[in-house]
Amino acid sequence: MGFFERLLDTMRRNPLTTLLLIMIIVAAPGLLGVFAIFILIPLILAIIGVIILLFRVRKIRKQMQNNAGSSANGSTSSSHKSKSGRVTLHIPRQEQRVNDDVGEYVPFKEVEEDKEQ
Repeated sequence: MGFFERLLDTMRRNPLTTLLLIMIIVAAPGLLGVFAIFILIPLILAIIGVIILLFRVRKIRKQMQNNAGSSANGSTSSSHKSKSGRVTLHIPRQEQRVNDDVGEYVPFKEVEEDKEQ
């Protein structure tokens, strides 16, 4: 189906829309430019944005596959390498939040009170 056949088919299915567009083109060509600015330009920008997003997602996917492939081969990107099957724990050092010179520790003991009094 060629371009003109599709155009004629669209005109047959939507006669009122076609008539309105022809009237706008003939009577107010400047108005058609305004429609193009507010409809076509955002549409083109959206299509370009989707294409850029798809390329970035594909690039990130390839990077993740490369990272997964390299770690599966035994080469790790971290500075400390461990033997296969060995589990290592890294416990962070706990720092004091308050200096020892501030305040004092007061021991306490919970006492249950009788509620019947």
